[in-house]
Amino acid sequence: MRFFIVSYFIFFSGFLEAKEKANHLTLEKGAGSYEFQLDSKKRIDIFYYMPEKFNKDTSVIIIIPGAGRNANDYRDSWIQAAEKYNLLVLSPLYPANFYDFAAYHLGGVVSELKLNNPTVEKINGRISKYRMRDEDINFSFVNDKSDWIFDDFNKIFSSVESIIGEKQISYDLFGHSAGGQILHRYAIFKPNSKANRIVAANSGFYTLPNVSIKYPFGTSGTPLAKNDINKSFSKRLIVLLGESDNKNEKRGTMLHTPNSDKQGLGRFERGTYFYNESEKLAQSAKVTFNWQLKPVKGVGHDYRKMGEAAAKILYEEHSL
Repeated sequence: MRFFIVSYFIFFSGFLEAKEKANHLTLEKGAGSYEFQLDSKKRIDIFYYMPEKFNKDTSVIIIIPGAGRNANDYRDSWIQAAEKYNLLVLSPLYPANFYDFAAYHLGGVVSELKLNNPTVEKINGRISKYRMRDEDINFSFVNDKSDWIFDDFNKIFSSVESIIGEKQISYDLFGHSAGGQILHRYAIFKPNSKANRIVAANSGFYTLPNVSIKYPFGTSGTPLAKNDINKSFSKRLIVLLGESDNKNEKRGTMLHTPNSDKQGLGRFERGTYFYNESEKLAQSAKVTFNWQLKPVKGVGHDYRKMGEAAAKILYEEHSL
């Protein structure tokens, strides 16, 4: 018993120390990283870029990587935009050995995910497609919302609040591929976040804000009610789609089931379907619909080019 108390004290002291460091965070201009304690159980690395002209007017954008979890590369792809638009870039690294498909792509809403009896298609030895029946996707719901990934982004923003200007009370988000999957679900499951604008780019498949369709293709089975979903429609979500990220795109990995294929066979088609169906639901509920659909010509499954398009939309065109 004494060993347990001592061990707990040491661990909790470490948690408080990491929290204290976050509250007094100092960053150097340029590229770097810091360790951030999300809670008593989760600790991740944040890759950042601080622009040369960092000041009280610097905006914050959080960049969510794809399935490769290459937060440093995603950070680097935003350096030019950071200098041009005066942005503090933060890109969290969620290690795949601790955050599997359920914990990352699906936001931790479910766990113990099993894809049974899939037919796998490969390109040059890399898995390109999973084909299976919808009933062969099995999982358990995670009832404790604090275990979902969606609370993390407010916390990541809070880690830099001590060094940014007082008027910076919100942040923008960009995620591509798996990151796009996370962020469109973030808009639906966490509409009361501090996020200002959320850009979900080239998602592999979508969770429709529809309580009549079973999760993960709809919200049936989750704690969300229609009133919760109606609040999400007022969020400033941009569905960013590369027009060439269609059924002929060979990069990335796609899930094909009857329900996912109803959304389309490529990412562009699926994103368009998601947006149109969501707009119909908002119109039916007679609520404000602040989401936007933004196609990007000549771009496929490319996070760098999609990031460039997102930066222009957010900070030149002043979208939404």
